[in-house]
Amino acid sequence: MSVPLLDLKREWEEVASQVKEEWEKVFSTMRLFNGENLLAFEGEVADYLGAKYAYGMGSGSDALLLGLIACGIGPGDKVILHANAFAADVEAIKWVGAQPILVDARESDFGPDPDQVEKAITHHTKALMVVHMYGHPVDMDPFLEICGKRGLVLIEDASHAHGAEYQGKRVGTLGKVGCFSCGVVKNLNALGDAGFAVTSDPEVAPVLSYLRVHGQVKKNDHHFYGFNSRLDELQAVVLRIRLKRLEEKNQRRREIARIYARAFREIEGLTLPPQDTPDKKSVYHRYVIRTPERDRLAAYLKERGIGTGVYYPVPLHLQKAWLREGYLRGSFPVSERLTRESLAIPIFPEMKDEEIHEVIQAVRGFFGGKV
Repeated sequence: MSVPLLDLKREWEEVASQVKEEWEKVFSTMRLFNGENLLAFEGEVADYLGAKYAYGMGSGSDALLLGLIACGIGPGDKVILHANAFAADVEAIKWVGAQPILVDARESDFGPDPDQVEKAITHHTKALMVVHMYGHPVDMDPFLEICGKRGLVLIEDASHAHGAEYQGKRVGTLGKVGCFSCGVVKNLNALGDAGFAVTSDPEVAPVLSYLRVHGQVKKNDHHFYGFNSRLDELQAVVLRIRLKRLEEKNQRRREIARIYARAFREIEGLTLPPQDTPDKKSVYHRYVIRTPERDRLAAYLKERGIGTGVYYPVPLHLQKAWLREGYLRGSFPVSERLTRESLAIPIFPEMKDEEIHEVIQAVRGFFGGKV
């Protein structure tokens, strides 16, 4: 039996008729931007996350860029980021004119190492960006304390973590701005590029809102230079419908993750993802296992029809775009080990029980175990 890493068709079939029905209502008015669905989605996702304000945008990358600008980050500033994050995070820092300062990751939750963050701070440091990788909430207490003590802006990239919780709060609401991608493979996914940013800061909120429409406070009244980053009505329809199902879908992901954990926990040489605790609730955007034999395992699973993925196989400091920054291999050993060892195996809410069993059987077969 073949098992895909992800199957977008199955979930689309569940919502297609409803989406098309709501699209027809949009087409009847042809108000494709700044309509009732965008306003409704922004209110609904803000309520779901527990934020005061939410603003739909063209992509998660735009949310990062506009979030930094809205918080006053710019030329001459330094922003700390962990080296195992995605290129979009460092690109946003670069494009606002700030300098990204990398620190190593922490194995326990794939977030930044608090001790290294503390050591990296100088009088030019303005912000810390924390990425909740693969849907796992980062342990935020150390960073809330550091940012509060040192006067830093805390930006969360929660693009993998729609609905994940830390100490009873949704991630993305713990810092000054939370940035979310709603790209096609995300837990809350559009049918193209889409994203949004949330904040509870009344001073940051209007800047975020106007930045996405050329700094326009009202028609032809531009208070500052901005961008064209609007979430259109058609994508807002999709996101509204899928938001209503998000908790159910995330719960299914957790259920699959628990099944995997029970099946794999005694396999020697295999490291499992962070497990949920009373303080942390993951949404398992990806189920990423780790082994020094990653490439052999991936090939073995491919031969048996099991889809796998290697996400961010090259850490930021070893990307060609970054080599000029002067970092050397070995600069961030934990991040480098994570990128060498990590392999995503299938996890999506529409997986059938027999497919889960097939994945388990294949993984255990590689390590010489039995189901």
